Amino acid sequence: MRCHEVRLTAIPDGAVTPASFGVFDADLTSPGPGQVLVGVRRLGLNAGLAHRIGGKGTAYGPGIGIGDVPASDAVVQVLESTDARFQPGDLAVGKVPWSTAAVVDASELRRIDRPTSGDDLDAHLTVLGHVGFTAYTGMIGIGQVQPGEVVYVSGAAGGVGSCAVQFAKARGASVIGVAGSAEKVALLTEVLGADRAINRHDGAAVDLLRAAAPDGIDLYYDNVGGEQLEAALEVLNFGGRVVICGAVRGSGAPANYRNAIYQELTLRGFAVTAHEDLRPKFESQVRMWLRDKKVRSVHTVFEGIESVSEAFESLLTGGSRGRVIVSMSARRS
Repeated sequence: MRCHEVRLTAIPDGAVTPASFGVFDADLTSPGPGQVLVGVRRLGLNAGLAHRIGGKGTAYGPGIGIGDVPASDAVVQVLESTDARFQPGDLAVGKVPWSTAAVVDASELRRIDRPTSGDDLDAHLTVLGHVGFTAYTGMIGIGQVQPGEVVYVSGAAGGVGSCAVQFAKARGASVIGVAGSAEKVALLTEVLGADRAINRHDGAAVDLLRAAAPDGIDLYYDNVGGEQLEAALEVLNFGGRVVICGAVRGSGAPANYRNAIYQELTLRGFAVTAHEDLRPKFESQVRMWLRDKKVRSVHTVFEGIESVSEAFESLLTGGSRGRVIVSMSARRS
């Protein structure tokens, strides 16, 4: 069987662009013992992958060099199987290469029920998927958000952020989200249920946050670092918490780091891969919230394997809303 796959073709000097990737034909071997051949139906993209391009590995995977095929979480359909847990036609979720088809270990996949619509399928890459689990782990497992608390979420219109906003609201918190456009601000308040929303281009981050939270904030869910983290450190109430999920806009120490001492703040980072023990509670709770219409899937869909590099750039530059998903179909030849 042949497939189409996306490979890194150049190490970017600066921002990652579509010119850093190419689409190539590739041959696939038959699945060995304990493996399955899958066709990729939906591929979810993750901003954190950019930190591994041309660099070293992290808790989320190895470094990515020229000629390598990146991998992300995806919804797949089983085409062939040597494992009794999977039959041809089954749907599953798991981490797979950026490809129209792949041979993967069956142990890396989780079988899912056949959905009733495309939106139900996409939910397995949003609120029920990797970004949802990341948001749940940080907001509830680590952040321990409580009813009545004031929560601030940066990157709030992105894949993880949009889930974090909804999960905090579902737990009874008052939520302030920050995003990068008027359209995304409207998404936060009109669709995701945020109590207040900030356009980060409207002024200095700390001034905007103080205006939105005159009585301070109790918990900051950090997806970006940089000036948003510095603003939160100025506005957090005594004994406040910071959950550090990402740092796409700055990874250096904030200039006002000493505020963590004066305000007795707790700052904790996490890698979601170390918290699989939370998955059963996560899936049970989020399915209940979906049923009760307290949360919803928010995503931007690109079509076809050829659009993966464009979709990835859109994710990194803030040109999309919610999770970035590429809709693909397996090709046999």
